[in-house]
Amino acid sequence: MLSPEIEQELLQITPIEQRQIDNHGQNIEDVTLESIPETGPIQIMPYWNFFDYGRIAVTESNRFSYIPAHKHKFIELNYCISGQSMQYIDDKKIILNPGQLLIMDRNVQQRINYARKKDILVNILIRDNYEVSLLLDQIDLECNTMVKLLANSTKHNFNHNNYLVFDLNNNLVAKQLIENIITLGLNQQGKNIQPIQAMMRALILCVEDSDIVKEVINFIEVKQDKNLQIIEYLNNHYQTVTLNSLADHFGYNSNYLGNKIKESSGHTFKELLQMRRLNIACNLIQITKMPLDEITAFVGYDNPSSLFRLFKSYLHLSPQEYRKRILLPRQLDENEGISLNPYFEE
Repeated sequence: MLSPEIEQELLQITPIEQRQIDNHGQNIEDVTLESIPETGPIQIMPYWNFFDYGRIAVTESNRFSYIPAHKHKFIELNYCISGQSMQYIDDKKIILNPGQLLIMDRNVQQRINYARKKDILVNILIRDNYEVSLLLDQIDLECNTMVKLLANSTKHNFNHNNYLVFDLNNNLVAKQLIENIITLGLNQQGKNIQPIQAMMRALILCVEDSDIVKEVINFIEVKQDKNLQIIEYLNNHYQTVTLNSLADHFGYNSNYLGNKIKESSGHTFKELLQMRRLNIACNLIQITKMPLDEITAFVGYDNPSSLFRLFKSYLHLSPQEYRKRILLPRQLDENEGISLNPYFEE
């Protein structure tokens, strides 16, 4: 269990959260993100803001706004304490409920939707390969999938789009461990780093594969995985790519490639492209004031009606409605009915 003092601290409104309330849900960028030129608006979270006191950091995710799409230079774990956390992980929606844990490798793209007062999400950040190696020292690297993910994260030129979602509500030992890590680590300025490291090692060993409720894992060298190369090419060339151009690039017949993508990803080429363009468009609406016709052109459409259909199909909102509702009315925060927030709808 979390200590009562930590539970109370997590509910307190921080200065950044107060600014987001005062700005009616506008995201206040408290960390200067680094841009990734090849992916345009998708940015990368740097090291410098988190690891002043050690290679493992425990922080609370800011509420009363959204967090634009980004990637990380470090390994990140998200643990939902109360409420819900709706996220888009590599363009696919997941919802974390209390007691659920998400672990992501560095190349995973994450976007987090609006969080209300009761939506408490805590982050545990592992800085670099050195710390990961220390945590895995003398651990059987085949003992469970989390260990495999962490071991894979230290390998150069391997796939780093892996993530796992665990439900720890039936694994009381693992649940207690992660809540103890939060109790010891939150705002402690490195005072408890050795016990945190010891409990992180125990957590890694105690989570079980039977706790996994969602996984995207591919522990393989990138150059050996043609499917991964195809998806990465699509993601990086979403503005202009077609199924025919993708097939030509990889030397496939377009019908064969379409079937191959569907078999490996569970989605058609068109669906993957639409999800990528939608995520980029949503992020541009969140972080810029670009007119919608410019966003339409940026993501690769010739006509604003295409962007309109895209938003209506996936979000049941027009782009104009999305822009208005991204700054959610403050009074919605106290409502228990999560359906009042359009970004939490299934």
